[in-house]
Formats: sequence, structure tokens, C-alpha cells
Amino acid sequence: MLLLCLQAAPSMAASAPRPGPFFENADMRIGLAPHTPDQMAAFYEARGFPPEALERIRQTCFVTVFIKNRSNRVLWLELDQWTFTSNGKPLPRLDDSYWKAQWDEINLRQASRSTFGWTQLPQVRDLQPGEPVGGNVVFPGGTEIFNIEARLRTGADKQGEVVRLGFGNVSCPQAATGQ
Repeated sequence: MLLLCLQAAPSMAASAPRPGPFFENADMRIGLAPHTPDQMAAFYEARGFPPEALERIRQTCFVTVFIKNRSNRVLWLELDQWTFTSNGKPLPRLDDSYWKAQWDEINLRQASRSTFGWTQLPQVRDLQPGEPVGGNVVFPGGTEIFNIEARLRTGADKQGEVVRLGFGNVSCPQAATGQ
């Protein structure tokens, strides 16, 4: 098993600065880009989301995750194999069932639900050699600092080496002051 622990620090690679924690080696590239609630609300507002949906989005913490398989084997993204913690306690991820309830409550139109779904990191995805994937992982509002332990199984049958990556002290940007 390969274990890599990273703090939210500058990139370990000799490349341009990244927006958040970042890791790169010969097998993969993974980066995190935390966003403020206002950034995410503006993104969805530009796609026609109504004020009721934008208010719910503003009450959360979005982190965009980018992964690229640079190896010659299959890497498995399985979010139920990832652990999120804050202050030593499990940090819940606001998943599809949470958002379905939110959208049902405000009767969000199907086109907006689909747009929102397409912007989320897939729950399960096999990353073939050279294939990238990206999307958002969402946490409750008020989350400030948290840790991520990502486990990625390898091989077409998920029977290969398990790759573990740890990102510590990831910050969740808060809304701008004075608004």
C-alpha cells in the first residue's frame, strides 16, 4: 500500500502555483480548489439558478477536486472510500440525497438539478490510463479546517495496490466580510 500525507502547502511539483492543496507524481495528479460561498453562488446564478437555490448553496463549503490518472493501470475513484474529518470528528459530505431533498423542497426545475449534478465529483468512477475527472465535493457551512484521506483502489478488478493520499488542514473559505 502506498501512503502519502500532505499538508495544505504549496505544490510538491515544480510547476505553476495551484489554487489549493496539490499532489503530483508519475502515477497521478490530484488538486483541490476550495471556493467561497459567493463564488459558487455566482457560478450557479450564471446558469439560471433561482435565489432560493443560491441561498442554500451559499450555506455550504464547495471544494473542487481534480484527478488525472497518469499511470498505466486503472485508478478507482470511490467517494465512500474517502474519509473527511474536522476537529477529529467525521465531517459529513453533502451528497446526492441531501441535494435531492433541498431541491425537492424548493421545487427546483430539472434542468438546474441536472446542471448541479454534472458539477459534482462522481460517486464512483474508473479512471483509465490518461483519463481525468473533476467535480465538487460539498460540506456543511461553518466548516473551516478539515482533513481528507483519499483511498484509490487500482486495477481493472480493484484488486491492485491501494493508494492513500492525505490532505491535512484544508481550509474552507468563508464568505467575504462586509456583505
